[in-house]
Amino acid sequence: MSETDASEDSQISHERVLSSEAPQSPGPSQSRNLLHPEERPDSEEDFRHNESLSTSADPSSAVFRSNQQVTLQVGERRFTTTKETLACGSHYFARMLSGRWPYEVQEDGSYFIDADGVIFEHLLRYLRHGVLPVYYDSVKGHDFGLYVALLEQARFFGVDALEKWLNNKTYLKVVKMEHHAWLVDSINSVGQTVGGDVELEYHTSWITKRVYVCPRGIPVHRGNPDACGRACKNAQGDADDEYVKEHELKIVAIQKKTVFMQEMCFGE
Repeated sequence: MSETDASEDSQISHERVLSSEAPQSPGPSQSRNLLHPEERPDSEEDFRHNESLSTSADPSSAVFRSNQQVTLQVGERRFTTTKETLACGSHYFARMLSGRWPYEVQEDGSYFIDADGVIFEHLLRYLRHGVLPVYYDSVKGHDFGLYVALLEQARFFGVDALEKWLNNKTYLKVVKMEHHAWLVDSINSVGQTVGGDVELEYHTSWITKRVYVCPRGIPVHRGNPDACGRACKNAQGDADDEYVKEHELKIVAIQKKTVFMQEMCFGE
């Protein structure tokens, strides 16, 4: 073989090596396949275990202490945050930013992640502030659809505390409702000032009742046969007690108070 042929073969071999080592543009679902063959786990449990070992928060690590800005392109949404915010709360981002993954940076310097940007906004808010979320509306109740979508991302990005909060449905313990009901004495008693966490409703109903009529027509005896004395009985004679039908308005007040246990949202 001539020196020219040997040089060409060496160049071709070198190009094949470079081609085989060239990084691809992975989405989150491809991340584990980017690991070195010796590091690649055989199962999902091994993958999570290896993540735990490799992303333990080392205070001396620049990844966990760096305030360097990072731009993420999540689906069609863009987010700007810091390495510290991402790496300290997420196994996924701790590995991605550690340099162990050959994760390709886009031309504008951002990282592309194939995920729902609308849901990711809630996950990033938790990573920034550490406040566990409650999505509750006094009319619609809890937004269970949002809880499920966020749980999926929390599992994928390895945000353990958030995943536990959502998986155990601990948010249901944060909001409680207290109900009270009572009869209102009169229409003049309707209307009072309540706090923003209280809903007050009034329900009305008309009832028909029998009312005793004094034989002598004394107003204070009306409705009370025991109030009539001997004179009333003499005036009544042998006749039966007289009653008339009257309509009466009944008012029931129902109070609903929302109790929000906000201290639970800050974790242990």
